[in-house]
Amino acid sequence: MFSKLLKSTIFLCLIFISSTSLFAQTITGKVLNEETEQPIVGANVYVVDSNDGAVTNESGTFRIDIPEDAETLRVSYVGYKTREVSVKDNLTIYLSPSLSLEEIIIQGVRAESDDPVAQSIVEKEELEEVYNGEQPTYYLEDLTPAIFSYSESGTKLANYGSMRLRGISQERINITLNGVPLNDMIDHGVFFSNFTDISNSFESVQVQRGVGTSSNGVASYAGSINFESINIEGREQGGQLEVGLGSYDSYRVNTSMSSGMIDDKWSLYGSFSKIMSDGYRYNTETNSHSFFFSGGYFGENDMIKINAFDAGSKNGLGYMAVAESDLEEDPRTNYLNENDDDDFGQRLVQLQHTHIFSDKFSTTASLYYGGSGGDYFYTYSDTDSTLEQINYPLYNDRYGLMINGFWDSGNWEVSSGIHGYLFYRINEESFAPDFDNPYYFEKSDKNEFSWFANVEWSKSDWKVFADLQIRTQQLSINPDYSFIGISPEGPIEKSWTFINPKIGFSYSVTENTTAYASAGRMGREPTRIDILGGFRLGPPNYSQARADNFDPEHVDDYEAGLKLNYQDLAFKANYFYMDFQDEIAPIGEVIAFGVQKRRNIPDSYRTGLELQWNYLPVDFLTFKGNMTYMQSKIDSFTTGAGNTFTDKTPILSPEWIVNGKLKVFPIDHLTIGLSGKFVSESFLELTNNPEMTLPSYTVFNASLGYELNKLSFHLEVKNLEDEIYYTSGAPVDTNFDGVPDEPGYFVNADRHFFFSVKYEL
Repeated sequence: MFSKLLKSTIFLCLIFISSTSLFAQTITGKVLNEETEQPIVGANVYVVDSNDGAVTNESGTFRIDIPEDAETLRVSYVGYKTREVSVKDNLTIYLSPSLSLEEIIIQGVRAESDDPVAQSIVEKEELEEVYNGEQPTYYLEDLTPAIFSYSESGTKLANYGSMRLRGISQERINITLNGVPLNDMIDHGVFFSNFTDISNSFESVQVQRGVGTSSNGVASYAGSINFESINIEGREQGGQLEVGLGSYDSYRVNTSMSSGMIDDKWSLYGSFSKIMSDGYRYNTETNSHSFFFSGGYFGENDMIKINAFDAGSKNGLGYMAVAESDLEEDPRTNYLNENDDDDFGQRLVQLQHTHIFSDKFSTTASLYYGGSGGDYFYTYSDTDSTLEQINYPLYNDRYGLMINGFWDSGNWEVSSGIHGYLFYRINEESFAPDFDNPYYFEKSDKNEFSWFANVEWSKSDWKVFADLQIRTQQLSINPDYSFIGISPEGPIEKSWTFINPKIGFSYSVTENTTAYASAGRMGREPTRIDILGGFRLGPPNYSQARADNFDPEHVDDYEAGLKLNYQDLAFKANYFYMDFQDEIAPIGEVIAFGVQKRRNIPDSYRTGLELQWNYLPVDFLTFKGNMTYMQSKIDSFTTGAGNTFTDKTPILSPEWIVNGKLKVFPIDHLTIGLSGKFVSESFLELTNNPEMTLPSYTVFNASLGYELNKLSFHLEVKNLEDEIYYTSGAPVDTNFDGVPDEPGYFVNADRHFFFSVKYEL
């Protein structure tokens, strides 16, 4: 650890020594609401054609260092019209509330900046600083607290991967795009590999930790992540071409074009991307593409807009954890056959309409269709040692509608909405080469209707918040009775209703300090895999699936925090306590495809402290980061063999997650960055066997960026110390006797780089 610290210190000293010039001037200003003349907290102030920026504090003021040739500042904030103003000192900038026709769409699933929930927002400018085409799973772990991720290919670029929020798996995180659910409705997973590089078309990302505010789709159990697609109203005409290359034969090409406003009413945007990579681990290559389109009509009080994407990927599969002893011999080991691959695609079309009735009342409605499907191959050795192959194709379609209304009378803000969807799913299994005649065929469908209402009252320094959501769902599974070998007994039907209340308040202690507290309850239904105890219905699990012996899980979530905003420092601290009933937790036993079996745990909790900061100690340096300390406990559980264990820690729930990034600006247009991440040790199974742990890891990355007019360059070097480290795993049965005897891991790549060039058209 000391050697790492010494190397990092030397690296930073070299950066300081190389600093040859500072910014030409520092300017200050204030951003106010044009109607109320109240300060706007969290407004983004950026120098046009530069990465230099600042955020307003609780008094609405900002300070920003600018190059001497800078002429224009761009000021933006959600719910207000973006303004560009000439550079001068002591600016007072007024933003007028826009009831933006585009931004109204996401108000139904997003918390406002002063709502009493634990949240982080990543704006487009910040995203562009770190983005190389990787999935949101990988860049969000560095930009927000309490997240860590793993990659099956080891590169954290493409192929499959997943994240955990507060130690809770990605299947229990609500994920939406413009309010449209991205989670699979039955298994709750989100496979970003299916639509690689779509983040290039995001305007912003908000991460809410804990139950947060009401959202569409699956429960916000660990938290919610909502993406906002690119804003096209008022967008300038032009485009960009970006080309990148990196280690392990990784390549990326992305191009986008914008029409600008046509007759002040129409706007079009399109983006296409291609990513290829061999991956670090053997046979984890990726060949993917994605296309995103957005087009709309913008009238005085109406917007009609279409958002759509179509994407696909072909991946070599690497979902099995590898035994530690095998990794020590060759860290790139992959147990799966080179012919184990997939060919999967995903698509989404959303039709949006927004209408502003007055400056107090507006409505928005979205009709959407989403679908995905493809092939998933598995190769195995038959009894005569010949290789055979099974295909596990999967297809689903979803149709949904959401309608929201927003009323703002000054002290009172009220929003309410409904959401409903129909979801259809087909699971098949077939032997090669007879893929057209599956030996297993199962159809499932699920429908849901939900309603929410949100009320906020604010006066002087106080804001009170209340939110109520009601969700009702029906799931129907139509078994393949010929495969099970019994007479048809009709579909297996499940239904659930959840009432999810939340309440909270915030108080402005001073103009720079805000305190908040909230409490909420959330319920979540089991997935199809939980109900079946596996991926298919057969004789061993049919009776179990038909019985109601798998309960939904609930959590009571308590949050309290403090926000500080000064010109040199923005700081957030959040305490949480999550009390679970019947938590659906993985127990370490792997069912198939790397998925662990889950069961209800009667009582458990997670509690901790989350910190987030952005500090500018001197004009040419920023220090940004976050830290999470968490204690997670299961009171007791009983294994299938009847053994009872008490006071245990859930799997993959580390005590510490720490991120930090230093950025230095030695000369105009040049940015040098050094970032580090530390994740402490965690357990791989519920008995907390000390031999079955995921070791702690520390990793350092460096970046270099340079902008020259319309051309910019970005170099990312990851794993600077060239160390082998693991970010996820599971127990492995190396001698195939039915008892796991060694820890298995997902390894990360050695030192590697990615270099990209972007040209603004």
